[in-house]
This record gives sequence, C-alpha cells and structure tokens, in this order.
Amino acid sequence: MSSGSTVNMKRKQQTTLSHLKKKNKPAAASDDTPAVTRTLDEEEGTTAEPDASSVSGCAICSSTKSTGVLTEKRISISEEWAMFKIQSSGSSRPTALASLRNKIRRHEMSRAHEIAQDLTEKGGQDLLGNLVRAVSDTVLAETNAVFRTAYYLAKMNRPFSDHDDLIELQEKNGVNMGTSLHSRFSSTKIVEHIAKKMQTKIVDSIVSSSSKLSVLIDEATSLSHKSAMIVNVKASLDGATEFVFLDLVELESQRAESIEKALLNCLDTAGFSEEWLQNNWISFVSDGASVMLGKNSGVATRLTARYPNLFTWHCMNHRLELAVNDAVDEVQAVNHFKVFMDKLHNLYSQSNKNSRELMEAAQEVGSQVLKIG
Repeated sequence: MSSGSTVNMKRKQQTTLSHLKKKNKPAAASDDTPAVTRTLDEEEGTTAEPDASSVSGCAICSSTKSTGVLTEKRISISEEWAMFKIQSSGSSRPTALASLRNKIRRHEMSRAHEIAQDLTEKGGQDLLGNLVRAVSDTVLAETNAVFRTAYYLAKMNRPFSDHDDLIELQEKNGVNMGTSLHSRFSSTKIVEHIAKKMQTKIVDSIVSSSSKLSVLIDEATSLSHKSAMIVNVKASLDGATEFVFLDLVELESQRAESIEKALLNCLDTAGFSEEWLQNNWISFVSDGASVMLGKNSGVATRLTARYPNLFTWHCMNHRLELAVNDAVDEVQAVNHFKVFMDKLHNLYSQSNKNSRELMEAAQEVGSQVLKIG
C-alpha cells in the first residue's frame, strides 16, 4: 500500500469518527460487520485497519446507553465505549494497533455488550404490544368459559345458585376459569347480556330481510303479584318461519292504553322502527279478553287505528280452552268423570300407605304407575 493511499484512508477514518462523535448517533453496522464500531472503506468495501491516533467506540452501546433495571447487578455500559473515547496505547504504530484490536475483542465478548445487543434487538420488537395481546387472550379465554357456564344454566333451566359449583368443578378438571364473575349475581347479569345480544341479532335479521311480522301477547301475573305482558313474535328467519319469545314487560296498569304503550315501547326498544312496522307488521294475536279485543277501546282496536293494514286475531289456543270448558260444563257425564279422577288422585297422592299399596299392586299385575309432573 502506497503512502498516499494510507494518508487518504487515515483521513476517511478521522472524518467518520468525528462525525459519529458529534452526532452521537453512529450508523448501524451491517450484518456481517462486528458489533463494535469499525471504520470501513466505502469505496473499496474492505475493512480498514484501526488508526492508532484516532478514537473509537461502540455504536450499539452508544445507542443503548444503559443496561436497565432488569439486567444483572454491577453491570453497566462503559462510558468510553458509548461516547467514542477509546484510544490505543503504545508508542509505536504496531503496538498501538494491537492494543486497539485487543480492546475491541474484549469489549465484543463482554457481558455489558451482549446485554446491549439483546436490548437493541428487542427494541425493534413490539414487546409491550405482545404482552398486552397475550394477557388479553388469556382473560378472553377465561371470560368465554364463564359465559358458556352461565349460558348452560339458562338453557337447561338450572338455578343460578349452581354457577359457583360448576365453576369449581371445571377448575378441578383443569379449566382456567379466572378469578372474577363467579357469583350467582354475575351469572344473572351474564345471562341478561347474552339474551340481549341474541335478541338484537334476531331482530336485525328480521328487519334486514323485511320479513312480515306477527305479534302475540298474553298477560301473566308474577309470584310477587305484579302484572306482566309476554311478547312473542313470528317471522321468517333464514327461510324458515320461527316463533320467538321477545320480551317480558311489566305493566303499570291493565288498561288498554297502558298495554298498547308498553307493547309499542317494547317493539321500539327491540329495534323495530315505526316506519318498518307500518310496512311489515301484518297481524296481532291475543286472548279474547275485552281489554284486548274490545270493539270500542280494546288494544286491537287502538292498534288497528294506528296501523290500518293490521289483522287482529283471537288466539286459537285460548279459543280451544274456552270451547273445552263450555263442553265440560254442558256434558254432566264428563264433569262427573273429572270429579271422580280428582278424588282418585287425592286418595293415593295424599297417603304414603295407599301409594305404596298401589305400587305393590301394579308390580303384581306387571303394570307401571305413571306420575304427572
């Protein structure tokens, strides 16, 4: 190598190192370059020898600055390497170069430099995002398991008090059920939430398909002696006609005006708009009570005035019940048979001795005693 080319290379090294030191943001080394900063000949693509009179440093340690609180104790990044203050020692150039190579080798193998490399690699990863996603997936799986348990209780008509026991059983079977939503009150809220979402999905399907709607209502009295109204709808869902329970509405009073208001409010809350009802509500069905089908001010009459195309109908099941009651009252033999069966039932159901004797008699003749309820 000529003396002119040596001088030019030396100038390139000093210019590069001076630029890195001023900016304090040294350029990252390529994949095949050692982690410790070295000067490259950009024109020829060869690694230049370290200059004995120049200062060196580590680009990775400079960008990392600190090993953080999660690393080993008493390990820190050298300020000389981070601030590009490493100088060679020795009087002659070969000695100085050997000293500088030895310092670079020792630093490259040091624990502090390895930690700085790991932090630099992890810095390019979304560690916080991955951690949040992992925690969210775990919590979501636990919540799903609890929701399925509450849905099972509602579907199988089981009491909400079974919720705690089912949670404990699944935990013993190795299922991660989390630590929250384990009480019977939480189970009640979960079922209400699921029912609301299912109702919204069904109503949206009916509305989007512009299916014709039929509404059936009936009055009932709760155990707390409060008057309520059961609202059912019949419509086409996915090509099949379905009869669906919509809601149970508490009534302020049993007058026609109050029932009409509660029904329309129920339909609006469920997602049936006034405009949609005007075009798609075709029938209203109820029992034959005067408050429902009264010609002057019954619920059906009030609804017909608001929806002219609405067809009102007396429920066939209620008609059948009334017909049977009238037939029983008219035919004395049926009434006597009914009284006889009631007395026969009371004879055996209210006495353990008579019930046991009936079972023994049935076994002797090879018959089976059936129970109702």
